[in-house]
Amino acid sequence: MNTSIYSVITGTGNYIPSRQIKNEDFLQYEFYESTGEKLDKPTDEITGKFLEITTIAERRYITDDLKTSDMAFFAAEAAIESAGIDKEELDYIIVANNFGDTQFDNRAADHVPSLASKVKHKLQIKNPDTVAYDLTFGCPGWVQGVIQADYFIKSGDAKKILVIGAEVLSRISDPHDRDCMLYADGAGAVVLEAKESATPVGILAHKTRSDTFAHAGLLHMGKSYNPEFEKKDDLFLKMNGRKLYQYALETVPPAIKACLDK
Repeated sequence: MNTSIYSVITGTGNYIPSRQIKNEDFLQYEFYESTGEKLDKPTDEITGKFLEITTIAERRYITDDLKTSDMAFFAAEAAIESAGIDKEELDYIIVANNFGDTQFDNRAADHVPSLASKVKHKLQIKNPDTVAYDLTFGCPGWVQGVIQADYFIKSGDAKKILVIGAEVLSRISDPHDRDCMLYADGAGAVVLEAKESATPVGILAHKTRSDTFAHAGLLHMGKSYNPEFEKKDDLFLKMNGRKLYQYALETVPPAIKACLDK
């Protein structure tokens, strides 16, 4: 009977920050339009409409003593324990993120060394053949990390791979932009292992698309909407929410259908 190599998730882990931020916590905020004009609606009306549209009543923020690499490490530890593997046998550690490590009092992105290298160090892995690298791929970064891991495994180059997605968005969101209520912090991780099987198992197909020709600017970095913001050169994550929502409705279902067809 002919067999093939497949990628199977054998362990999972996550880290959810302890700070609970409710919608009521934004009532003292002052929100502005992208034009720099202060919103004329009361903040309780803004938060109420936000809840109605998104159903989000609470989000989690990282505590001041932690960074993205810490959350990634906590999730990684849990995934390795869940899989019951020897961490020294990992062939790759892939960490999907966009902003590296940020301090609670400094928004500057710290990408050196990579978060994956920091996680490997925190895990105290001595094996030099455990390759650690970061992947910057926007919102679906973790998914793309799993896709890359799947290729490594199916090529025969790897048998065990740790894929982590981690981000701290609370530190790079503009407190004067109502979109800041959407963002939160957290980390998730999986261990993928090679499995030889005569029937398809694990990851069977994937579909990726990139529409930068028309939509590269839906997410970007920009200054605070508040023209009087004290640190005028600070950059924050900005989003064209309405167009992004429309883009998702138009493109995600066909992409999922294409993946299912494969």
